[in-house]
Amino acid sequence: MNIRKVQAFGATLCASVVATASADVIFDNIGNMDGSDMVAGSVAASQQFEASFAQYDIAAVEDFSIEVGMTLNSISFVLGGWNGYAGYGGVEGYIVNIYSSIDAAGSGLNGDVLYMHAGSEYAEASSSWGGDLDHMTIDFGGAALNAGDYFISVVPINAFGVNGQTGIGISNIGGDNGYQANPGGGFGFGNYVQTGANYAYSLDGSVIPGPAAFCLLGIAGATIRRRRR
Repeated sequence: MNIRKVQAFGATLCASVVATASADVIFDNIGNMDGSDMVAGSVAASQQFEASFAQYDIAAVEDFSIEVGMTLNSISFVLGGWNGYAGYGGVEGYIVNIYSSIDAAGSGLNGDVLYMHAGSEYAEASSSWGGDLDHMTIDFGGAALNAGDYFISVVPINAFGVNGQTGIGISNIGGDNGYQANPGGGFGFGNYVQTGANYAYSLDGSVIPGPAAFCLLGIAGATIRRRRR
């Protein structure tokens, strides 16, 4: 089954699996850690604003496919900003979303397949990144996903009045299938628009080669873990 609306601070996943393979790259639009595959200085808006600007909440959305069931390990993304942005230290947290379709993203930014909230302390900046902007990574903590075609976004929770605007870097790698989703319509292009850009996300996971049983359990603590570098 697909995991739906997994609250990072209210639920966790438990799994019984026959075996788990080593980590595999599901897709990678970031490329070399020297930043050479990025479009210099280019950032696409992705942000959950404060309530007074909620109509502008927007996501940079990228498509991906998996051919077999996977346990998701981590997502990385290149984060930047403008218009008063002072760095990732001012970002309050991140929402990671997986959607069943771009129409689902246009209907609401919270993923209909997976929705995970991560506090800012759970996003790790890479010290080995040599490009512009910041390379960030968030661990998934065991979420599982069936084979299929999906769309993904990372939306920084960032108050415009405090830390300007945030976005995801644009790269030269990918299928030119990026979208921007703005369900509130504040930017005037409708619920979503195809941009033809490649957004700088990379996603890795582990193949689940045998039958698995998954369940949701309420807990008091966070279900994601900090990535160690």
